[in-house]
Amino acid sequence: MKRIALVLLLSVSHLAVLSQEIIRGKVVESVTGLPIQGVHIQQKGNLTGVVTNTEGNFEVLFDTYPKTLFISFIGYEPKEMLFTEPQKDERLIIELNEVPINLEEVTILSDQAVERYNPISFSTFHKEQIITTLGDKPLPEVLNFSPGIFASRDGGGSGDATLSVRGFQQENIAVLLNGIPINGAENGLVYWNNWMGLAEITNSIQIQRGIGASKVALNSVGGTINLNTQNAHPERGGTLNYTTTNYGNQKFSLSYHSGITEKGWAFSFLGSRTKGDGYVDGTYVDGWAYFFNVTKEISQRQRIVFTLLGGPERHGQRNLKLSKEEVDRYGTTYNKEWGVFQGEVRNSSENFYHKPHAALSHYLTHGKEGILATSVYFSPGKGGGKWNDNFGYEANLFSFRDNAGQIDWDAIYQYNVTNPDTFLLANGEKVHGYSKIVQTNFLASHIWAGFISNFEIKITPGTKLITGVHYRYFSSDLKQEVADLLGGKFYLDDYSWSLAGVSGRDQLKMPGDVVRVQNGALMHQTTLFSQIEKKAGVFDLFAAVSISDNRFRRHDIYNYPANKWSKWVSKPGFDFKAGIGYPITDQQHIFVNAAYFSKAPYYKFIFGNFNNNPVLNIRNEKVKTIETGYQLQNERLNVRMSAYLTSWEDVSFLSNEYIQLENSSQTRAMVSGLNSLHKGIEIESNYLIINGLTINGIASLGDWQWQNDVAATLFNERDIAVDTVNVFAKGLKVGGQPQLQLGLSMEAKLMNLLMIKLELMHYEKHYAQFDPSGRQDENDKSQSYQLPSVTLVNLSYCLPISIVDQRLIFYGNINNMLDQQYILKGEDGINHDLASFRGFWGFGRTFDIGLRFEFN
Repeated sequence: MKRIALVLLLSVSHLAVLSQEIIRGKVVESVTGLPIQGVHIQQKGNLTGVVTNTEGNFEVLFDTYPKTLFISFIGYEPKEMLFTEPQKDERLIIELNEVPINLEEVTILSDQAVERYNPISFSTFHKEQIITTLGDKPLPEVLNFSPGIFASRDGGGSGDATLSVRGFQQENIAVLLNGIPINGAENGLVYWNNWMGLAEITNSIQIQRGIGASKVALNSVGGTINLNTQNAHPERGGTLNYTTTNYGNQKFSLSYHSGITEKGWAFSFLGSRTKGDGYVDGTYVDGWAYFFNVTKEISQRQRIVFTLLGGPERHGQRNLKLSKEEVDRYGTTYNKEWGVFQGEVRNSSENFYHKPHAALSHYLTHGKEGILATSVYFSPGKGGGKWNDNFGYEANLFSFRDNAGQIDWDAIYQYNVTNPDTFLLANGEKVHGYSKIVQTNFLASHIWAGFISNFEIKITPGTKLITGVHYRYFSSDLKQEVADLLGGKFYLDDYSWSLAGVSGRDQLKMPGDVVRVQNGALMHQTTLFSQIEKKAGVFDLFAAVSISDNRFRRHDIYNYPANKWSKWVSKPGFDFKAGIGYPITDQQHIFVNAAYFSKAPYYKFIFGNFNNNPVLNIRNEKVKTIETGYQLQNERLNVRMSAYLTSWEDVSFLSNEYIQLENSSQTRAMVSGLNSLHKGIEIESNYLIINGLTINGIASLGDWQWQNDVAATLFNERDIAVDTVNVFAKGLKVGGQPQLQLGLSMEAKLMNLLMIKLELMHYEKHYAQFDPSGRQDENDKSQSYQLPSVTLVNLSYCLPISIVDQRLIFYGNINNMLDQQYILKGEDGINHDLASFRGFWGFGRTFDIGLRFEFN
């Protein structure tokens, strides 16, 4: 029966293919005749379409007539073309007229860069590419075929991704969702698992390397990522999408668009479900995602847009790094943070969180020359992660292992049940029968809200002024609650680590009671910005300035039960950037940009002592950068090159952040005052060999080094300062990202239908991140451990089939085709070699397949 069904499916697919006609064309600028990459070509009635390649070429499938094509791209007049009969293999040449872009809603809030207009380095990824190539990977990994970008899912948990650009880590890369910053206010991090359903609703992702085009992203030291969700769709329709992997993770989604009604309303929604066991042991996932969008055209001058999205999820994690010995013994998927308890799998590390994001945007056109765009947003967060706590120094949860290297929960249970010790409470009472090790929940809830408003006006035919304000409010509450006593009658908190001592508080703790941690943050951040753009003859110039006021306050009822609030700390910041672009010829373009940032430290560094006493004499981080670039574009070849130099001063960072320390010998280190120098070159190219066959290449070579020696404060597992040490970091390579990245891919269209892409990525000069506590010897000038170089091969395919005005898309990916065993990233050891290194190994060969059905 299965064979008959397969034959019928293939027969229907074959007949559907035979009944389709291919419409081929090329989109060019009307004045220069140069091809335009990234133009969106869409059949009216379909929800998705195709985008033009680097040579401006495209192909679409027609199965019935008449059909209307809608052609659109930022900075050009949109165009509609009606087809009433077959084109007899004629190749269309579609000319688009360039228009002033100052009134484009999509750019005024989201700060999308435009080809040959913004003098910065950037790459753009469109919806079709995201849907068909991402598979089960975290969203940032779609950016990996870009120079200077390195995204990875470190521990292997669903959505547990990190991102680096030009050697700068995630907290120094601005991430904007429809123009609204979504980096954490306390630390600059982005928790990608909170945005699990974002891939399905993302219309485009643009990575801007260097200074970027954003006016509100003060943390964009390495770059800026612009995520733009889909807007109101003009046509009614929907999609069904299903993806599955060879390791069991599955995702199903349903979306629907109402189209624009006669009264100017449009509604869109999406719901998705993700579930599976995960590739790494114990990294199961169970998540939902939702998206809702309402658009109302009030008049030709006004529009309002409401967007709501979120993704409640729960997934197992792997945070403890592995040694080479452990990998050899247990394999690369080994996770030492789970075990079997009373016949059921139990994790010591698990994340559960829900962070909805709501935004109401209003666009008002002012005459013919200006537009006011305002967005008000609200984003609460609630959830946390599994943690553990231990009373005394004899053992912790990770001290108990079975023969397979997993947590021995039954042994922990017996350890607690048979505990013979007694304890004298502060009130004089002796107690016994308490647990020495318990499982806890580390809970983190927050509220952030704010607004951003841009006013853009055309002062003269060649001059545009943009000015505005961004305000964000943030408050958070962190606490650790007892979740499971694991055999004992109760747990103890002797408050020996509290600055206030017991202070009359109950020392006996039951599930739901707070232990060790109960604090939070209150922040107000305001940014005023202004930017001017001018076209002076053939030159495109811009200059931008912003100033920010950042106010921080901490509350800590655990350490200060009588008066939990700290004093206010205020840290202003500012940035200035400018750039100029010049077209050498119709096919060649050069640019130069430069910037100076004075960036206020994050809240976690202001209160880096883990109490209400702010760190003394902490300084703003200073960033000085300059970049130059060149682009050549003709009928077949598109080459972009850039070179950059960035000086980063007074850097602060915290090692072993947001992970539980495995044993008492480990510490966290708070470092401040570091300087680094980042310089490098980047190349991105595309070449059309013949119609239907394109070769793409990327290359980036960096030289990123720390420039000075500093002091660091070491904290134990209770976040109590235990020592201050000298850190000899001068001359060390910046770790966490390969300093040499090479990429080559070929895209082929077979039978004018099946798209296949073969991709090779080579990584070299990848250094482990140094551990400050291991750099106390002034005579130790050794570099951190250099990870072995690796070349990864990936394959993806996409097969679209039109069936009576509907569309089926079959797609899939094979990642790490050669099943290479390689080290992804990690931390340097005391001997700077593989034996003392601790880190994560990359995924082996995996594949995913998907089916997408688009209906009207």
